[in-house]
Amino acid sequence: MKKVAIALLSVTLISSSACAENKDAENKNIVATYSEGEVTSEQVMEQFKPMLDMQPENKDKKFSELDKNVQEMLVKGFINQKLFEKEAEKLGIRSSEDFKKKIKAAESQLLQQELIERQLKTAVTDKLIDEEYNKLAKELKGQKEIKVAHILVDTEEKAKEIKKKLNKGSKFEDLVKEFSKDEGSKANGGELGYVMKGQLVPEFENKAFSMKQDEISDPVKTQFGWHIIKALDSRDVKIPPKEQALNGIKGKLSRDTIEKYITELSAKAKIELKL
Repeated sequence: MKKVAIALLSVTLISSSACAENKDAENKNIVATYSEGEVTSEQVMEQFKPMLDMQPENKDKKFSELDKNVQEMLVKGFINQKLFEKEAEKLGIRSSEDFKKKIKAAESQLLQQELIERQLKTAVTDKLIDEEYNKLAKELKGQKEIKVAHILVDTEEKAKEIKKKLNKGSKFEDLVKEFSKDEGSKANGGELGYVMKGQLVPEFENKAFSMKQDEISDPVKTQFGWHIIKALDSRDVKIPPKEQALNGIKGKLSRDTIEKYITELSAKAKIELKL
């Protein structure tokens, strides 16, 4: 009886082992083979999931749910990486001093990035985002924005000459093309688009916001040179929906958080420059 029991136990263990192997084989979704072996969809997704999660159209998708072209690109990318790694091993790159220095530098950057990301996770909260949006909406309420164009030149004499031409009937857009040194607005007739108070240098802004529609200014001096300003339009500022303002708010809060964190670390370190 004892021998029979042992035999039955052996058969059971062998059967269980065989079933486990079959189950593992079934769970393997082989998507490619190459000289070094098989590639499964699980291996590919483990490698590229962080990248895919940054793409709204692919976030949280399984390999089988991805577009065929994306699947092919990921599989080829996985194999290429493995081929590179094998070739690097043959050449002994990992053990070279030059590579070790690069790894150390890269590790330092990754540590900084990880530290900052952890700070932002706890610091940039939904509550802070809501508070910042409410603050923004309050600041924008009742504000005006103006649409302006300008001609920028180096000297007051040149600006006065241009103003005389405008008084005699020359077209503003033609003179922009001929004289303005602001390459950013030159191709668009000198237009700077809609701006609010605080977005322009004070001398330019003070004059522009005091002008009526279609009025053209006398020469105005700023740190950039001499301007002839044309007022094109004025309208109430529209308060953007929260979804539209979200990226800008998160960016601002992130910058403020990082700046504060670095300041705190520097204060604790009691830094003294001896240059």
